Amino acid sequence: MPKIELQGTNFTCRILPAKGAKESAYVHLSIAIENEYIRYEDVRRILPEDMEEWLCAIYRLLAGAYSRPYSISFNGVGLSVDLYPSSDGEAAHPTSHRQRREKDCAMALRLLMRSADTHSYLGGVYTLLFQKQALQTFADALKAEFYALHSVYTAGRGEWTFVGVSPLGYQGCNYWYYDETGEVKSGDFVWVRMGKNATEQIVLVDCARRFASASAPYDPKRVKKVLRKATPEELAAVKSSKIKE
Repeated sequence: MPKIELQGTNFTCRILPAKGAKESAYVHLSIAIENEYIRYEDVRRILPEDMEEWLCAIYRLLAGAYSRPYSISFNGVGLSVDLYPSSDGEAAHPTSHRQRREKDCAMALRLLMRSADTHSYLGGVYTLLFQKQALQTFADALKAEFYALHSVYTAGRGEWTFVGVSPLGYQGCNYWYYDETGEVKSGDFVWVRMGKNATEQIVLVDCARRFASASAPYDPKRVKKVLRKATPEELAAVKSSKIKE
């Protein structure tokens, strides 16, 4: 169960099975907060793509991808999330990816609490801050629940194959690329151009999805493409160089 205990506050966030076919299009997120001042529990209905955006953003934060706060808002459900990267205190000289990976980071969950009739909201916003190790454990548990209950969201058939990839050692970030061959699968290692400098590097394929042209989430002519699969020798060389670093 995705859970965080922090300074006397217990926060639990669970994904519930859908009740009926009509509800299967949504993620039902059960949120509970308990401490000496408050005991609150509610279920929020969120789109699967929004849930995945939140998960991917957490993993990107843990990987040191953000140099400034990143916010996600779930429309109409009274919930938003702020992700805070580590900082060296000098805006003119932001920390490197490696430094951000090594330092702590935090997530603020801003929850607009609903009244008993579930149609109106109470006036306050409750904020929780989660530190890095707790956030990693929380994200892993939430990801496992999400994909276990929403495997249909990742399934599909069609002529376009898109793959979600992560830098080595940071599984779950899911930067999306187009695979022209249609042969790349989850667990493969491939060469891509990543980052604002389009640096060629080997990345891990977290997932592969196929779409028909009408339902493709990205334009194949615009999204970055997988260059090729990495050979075992190339992967070994890259891993060896990272160990030396």
